[in-house]
Amino acid sequence: MFEDPAAQLAFRRELTRQFGTAPVALSTDGRHVEFTASVDAGLGVGRFAVVEDEGAPPLVLQIHAARLAEREGPTLQTDDLAASSLPGTTATFRPLLRFVTGLGVVVGTLDDERFSAASGVAPFGERLIRSADETEVGRIMAGLIGVQPSLEVGVLRQAPSVSARLVSKGFARHTFMCGQSGSGKTYTTGGLFERLLAGTTLPIVVLDPNSDHVHLGRLRDESDDSPEARRFAAAAADVRVARARGLDASFTLCADFSDLPLDGQALLLRLHPVHDADEFDALRRITAQLVAPYSAHEVLETADRSAVHDPLAGRIARRMANLAIADWTIWRRPDETSISQFRLAEARCLVLDLGSLPTPDERTAVALAILGNRWRNRADRSPVLIAIDEAHNVLPAHTDDPLLQATTELGILIAGEGRKFGLHLFVATQRPSKVHPNVVSQCDNLILMRMNGARDVDDLVSLFSHVPEAMIRESLGFGLGQALFAGPITPVPAVVQVGTRRSPEGGADVPTTWATPRED
Repeated sequence: MFEDPAAQLAFRRELTRQFGTAPVALSTDGRHVEFTASVDAGLGVGRFAVVEDEGAPPLVLQIHAARLAEREGPTLQTDDLAASSLPGTTATFRPLLRFVTGLGVVVGTLDDERFSAASGVAPFGERLIRSADETEVGRIMAGLIGVQPSLEVGVLRQAPSVSARLVSKGFARHTFMCGQSGSGKTYTTGGLFERLLAGTTLPIVVLDPNSDHVHLGRLRDESDDSPEARRFAAAAADVRVARARGLDASFTLCADFSDLPLDGQALLLRLHPVHDADEFDALRRITAQLVAPYSAHEVLETADRSAVHDPLAGRIARRMANLAIADWTIWRRPDETSISQFRLAEARCLVLDLGSLPTPDERTAVALAILGNRWRNRADRSPVLIAIDEAHNVLPAHTDDPLLQATTELGILIAGEGRKFGLHLFVATQRPSKVHPNVVSQCDNLILMRMNGARDVDDLVSLFSHVPEAMIRESLGFGLGQALFAGPITPVPAVVQVGTRRSPEGGADVPTTWATPRED
């Protein structure tokens, strides 16, 4: 009918204008709202919409699902179209019209320039629906947060002039953070730690396998005199970093052999309490002769002395020597303080640079000692955020290493029962399937950055069924520094462009200077 594509497009737009879908919403239960609207109505997933009806305050929804749909329009006839290639003919056709249909959830009402939160209203028939403008989004978010303490973490993607804020007390629930390499996960994690330090009094212990947060205690830009930078600088003074001996740090990352319980010590020696019952009992007798704190060297020396009258003690000594356990760098020297003696009352934040330790077993032993210490002292009911970055190194979904298995089991125990004792987890990783599911399933908060794998997204949809599926699936298209926040840390799920981090990042990729052509 049309030879000119531009004319054809203009014709289709005119048909859409005349016969397109009206922007209407209706609800049979007053909580869930179904809607249809034009494609350009701005009613995308995660956005706020306003439903208006004469004589009633405007109703505010958050869109949880939206999809493109199409239907045939009415049967039309046109005679001798100016653009037709067949003048004098009559064309009969039914135009194909496209529109958006979806589902929203009631979050409140707007009345007299004020937002009031509400979880539902009376059921209603067709009413007009439109996208909330940026000013309204600001009022909605301010009303949802209210006067409760909150942390500014960036701006809303749908309204860049509106600050995105997290509910501080929401971190009393376990948090799972996930994002592929290159999504900005490390930068965002550090920014969240900064805001928790500056905006709350919650103590933080960070298990840092990749040395990403070793500079959390200082400003990246010393000349930054903004109020936010000053607040963080004051809080940063309470950050302590523990690293391997010889590195610049607040103190040495070290431990006593006695920081581990007997079953943990046995795991270091690769002893099973049933399969190696006699040697396990020998280790019990040897350590019973020592007064805590005691070192691996003291255990080895005691085993050597006891070997004269106890052959099993000699086997313990040979096992320790063969595994070179007493030579590990993590064991405390006389002039040092074990990490188990560190008290968060003395500082707000402790960063344990596991990445600075030379062997996987040493890193796991420290993680086991820290988690075990927190669990054994749970009756103190002292709130603490236990942040485990690159958590697949500490709480893996699958492992044949008995030491890692023990650490994972302890993590599962804390995830399941620790919250009532004030032990709050913050678990970060690149892929959900790499962390033990019994840890992830106990996390109520989700912080999701860009994902590259559809299967990983399917796993997240299954694990976090309380988060709108369409918002999780949007993560496949997130840009750098964009994140979905959902759960008790935010009144409604929100996609955020994360704000500035003020401390330097630690670990970094190897520079790609090799990509620059060589000059001849």
